[in-house]
Amino acid sequence: MAPVLVVALVLSGCGKKDELKGSVVKDGIGCTPEVNRPTTPPTIAKTTKVGKKTAQKDVTVGKGCAAGTEGYLSLDMVGATAADGKVFTSTYKTGHPITAQLGQNQLVAGLETGLAGMKVGGRRTITVPAAEAYGKDGNTAQGIGPNQALVFVVDLVAVTTTPKYCSAVTDLPAEIAGKKIPGKPLGVKMPLLAPTTKVETRDLKVGTGKKVGRNVYVTVKYYGISCIDGRQFDASWDRGAQGQDDTLTAALGTAKATDTAGNVITGWSPGLESARVGGIRQMDIPYQLAYGAAGQPPSIAANASLVFVVEIVKVADAAPKSTTTTTAPGATTTTTAKDTTTTSAR
Repeated sequence: MAPVLVVALVLSGCGKKDELKGSVVKDGIGCTPEVNRPTTPPTIAKTTKVGKKTAQKDVTVGKGCAAGTEGYLSLDMVGATAADGKVFTSTYKTGHPITAQLGQNQLVAGLETGLAGMKVGGRRTITVPAAEAYGKDGNTAQGIGPNQALVFVVDLVAVTTTPKYCSAVTDLPAEIAGKKIPGKPLGVKMPLLAPTTKVETRDLKVGTGKKVGRNVYVTVKYYGISCIDGRQFDASWDRGAQGQDDTLTAALGTAKATDTAGNVITGWSPGLESARVGGIRQMDIPYQLAYGAAGQPPSIAANASLVFVVEIVKVADAAPKSTTTTTAPGATTTTTAKDTTTTSAR
């Protein structure tokens, strides 16, 4: 499937001011940007006729903000192969809506076409011929064979500048080259709602060693997942499985960055403060305490909240010292204790 989410712009165009059923929130320009998520999954027929081009039919016409190329869409959907009605994706099963932005090559072409102009609160059936889906190659990971037409039933529940929901995990490697990544914890639980103002934490393992505290240097193992698309964007554990250093030393709070201890995003400091050495902590970090409105393309989209899983290895009041190795009489080469380059740096 095409990669998910790159950048966000501004809120899309709006519809009429009609009230929608359920709890709604109205923005400053009059349209309704979100409604309650549906609780019952739609059903898809065992066989669905699909034409040569994508077609759409509104089951329920929405009255809120319209889907366009600006803003994030929050979508609840069921997708199935048209020939036999076999479901290959369902947000009702994962519990998390899909977050997407049109015009960014994030969804199959036919689904993007079928969503255009849809309004918040609406439900739409979209039929997609194979040529506008996965074509002759299919998609083995989703159980879609070659030249299979697809059918989707989609509810548009939000159109917002900042993503409303977090996606389920869609890419968290457990193996590299067929070998399990040693020690990598896979117990991350993505939040349903994107964090908004503060870092939320959950301990996968409670540490028994020294408390991290403030303004210190902490050595960790970690991985990060984008709340928008559920994909891992960085992981020291994965580098370790390839023979590289699997730790990062970070300067927290007002601790000064050095050549052996780099700065990290703001949310790490409050998120790790109460953790202890030996523990493994999940941190759900709002975008304001991560990379903000700009993001860090191509891996981290604009306004993207992030989820980190971090194992605390060591805490110190001073940064690690550089190591000096003598290579020849009278000549020395100075190297740092570890590579501090990471996508979680400021």
